[in-house]
Amino acid sequence: MNNSIENNGDLLFANGQSTRDLRDNRGAAQHDLEGLRERADSNGGLEALRQDSDQDLERRIDLPIGVDGKDGTSGGGPWYRRISKRVLLVATLILAIAAVAPFAWNYIESYESTDDAQIDGHIDPLSPRINGTVIAVHAEDNDRVKAGELLVEIDPRDFEVAVAQAKARLELAVAQVASAKQDYAASQANIRVNDADNFRAQRDAKRFSSLLDQQVVAQNEYDQYTAVARVDAAKVDSAREAAGSALKTIAAREADADAAKAALDQALLNLSYTKIYTPANGIVGRRTVELGSRIEPGQTLMFVTETDEIWVTADFKETQLAQMHRGEKVTIHVDTFGRDYTGWVRNLPGASGDRFSLLPAENATGNYVKVVQRLPVRIEFDRGQDPEHHLHPGMSVEPSVWLR
Repeated sequence: MNNSIENNGDLLFANGQSTRDLRDNRGAAQHDLEGLRERADSNGGLEALRQDSDQDLERRIDLPIGVDGKDGTSGGGPWYRRISKRVLLVATLILAIAAVAPFAWNYIESYESTDDAQIDGHIDPLSPRINGTVIAVHAEDNDRVKAGELLVEIDPRDFEVAVAQAKARLELAVAQVASAKQDYAASQANIRVNDADNFRAQRDAKRFSSLLDQQVVAQNEYDQYTAVARVDAAKVDSAREAAGSALKTIAAREADADAAKAALDQALLNLSYTKIYTPANGIVGRRTVELGSRIEPGQTLMFVTETDEIWVTADFKETQLAQMHRGEKVTIHVDTFGRDYTGWVRNLPGASGDRFSLLPAENATGNYVKVVQRLPVRIEFDRGQDPEHHLHPGMSVEPSVWLR
């Protein structure tokens, strides 16, 4: 067997070799190794066993040389060098972090951001103001339209007839006003005639009164002229009352004319309502009206999303609003395009979102659980950044408000 046994600091071999100090006589050890190889070959040992024995003996011979320390290196040297390099690397990293940390902290504290934000805009519902039958629809979903562009037409024939009737009524009312004015002019002339007759009659009655005092005329003749004077005075009063009535008739006829004109204006408005135009530049969406549909006032036909005026509604946590003010600059990252836009804070919220909900939370009842509230902040885009109107309401954005 090729096993070695340690005894009192000497190495002994089981094949009967004498004890040798391998550290002092390396040549003798090599001679014994060759002898072992020859015996192993003469005895017909396996090649695999010889190779194993050679490797084992070489390891056992080389091991004391390394232990002696003359040809090998100190076992503690590389370990300490590796530890020193790691400590130096960690120390350098800590110093770098400490140097950068104040600047990083100042940068983090210089803005507030949130991902609970989206683009908002005006969405105008289009609905008719009259009832009727649709004869034409000039827009489809997602069509871009301009302000004043015709979108829907309603059959106008009924309203054209109403306009003609209103015009006829107005003409009749105007004619009646003219007639009342003529009647008033005639009553004024009648007043003047009666006033002249009354003047003559009063003069005659006064003259006959003097003659009666002088007993020149008879009593019955005086009574006759006195009665005529009274009748003429009454005719003057009657003519004046008729003139006042004619004047009031003019006012009534003019009121009728005004009502007829208002009816004509309403008929013209109803006729104009047969054509529905887009109120602003935008994009058509959710079209529900079809050709031949019978529509009623207030029925939603489609929506137009305005593209000229958009903004960002950012729901910041209440703890983020302490240093936020109106007019502060904002960087707006739009997820759709992966680019940044600039803007500014227009308005801070008046209340949290739950205050405007249908059933707001009532914290005075039941168990209370504190929840950090979010408040909507309106952010405006700087002008001229979206000339092609690619930004649309509903897009997700991430605004960063740069605090002063």
